[in-house]
Amino acid sequence: MSDFINVLIVIDAETIIERYGKNSDPDRPTAIPDSSNLIYMTTRQDHIIGSPGSELTVKASPDDIIRWRETTLSLNSKYTSVLYKFDASSGADLIDTPEAKSVVVNEPLPNSHDPLHPTTQKINSFYWQCTVLQTGSVTYHFSFMILDHTGEKLGYYYWDPFISIQD
Repeated sequence: MSDFINVLIVIDAETIIERYGKNSDPDRPTAIPDSSNLIYMTTRQDHIIGSPGSELTVKASPDDIIRWRETTLSLNSKYTSVLYKFDASSGADLIDTPEAKSVVVNEPLPNSHDPLHPTTQKINSFYWQCTVLQTGSVTYHFSFMILDHTGEKLGYYYWDPFISIQD
């Protein structure tokens, strides 16, 4: 049976904008070469080998499913990030081609009048997904945009992490 490996990507949007400026061309995103200080990936402890960081080694087997989700340090209140493009530069044959998915989910909301009974709202949950075909190391580029809380696009960026898949 397939296992789901959920990878959380946390992006320091404010520092990226300060350090690399704004960029309005999604076809020419700005590279983030020092991503180890600005972009952080993690997953459940039983799926991680080593330490979380801008690169990730996960424990996975063929037919397991990897899902990438992103957020910002402000948890999408001041800045939001959206992954919009995946390119594998090596090891592309180890996974099938990742694709963007959107599903509608119910998200609990705190109830200030009754904290033990939260309300819910329907939201679109967005992630990228692929299936592991074999073990090895995949080097890829994820392109992402940063938006402010009003939805204004502030810039397009990418970084080139790798994910090492070990059984």
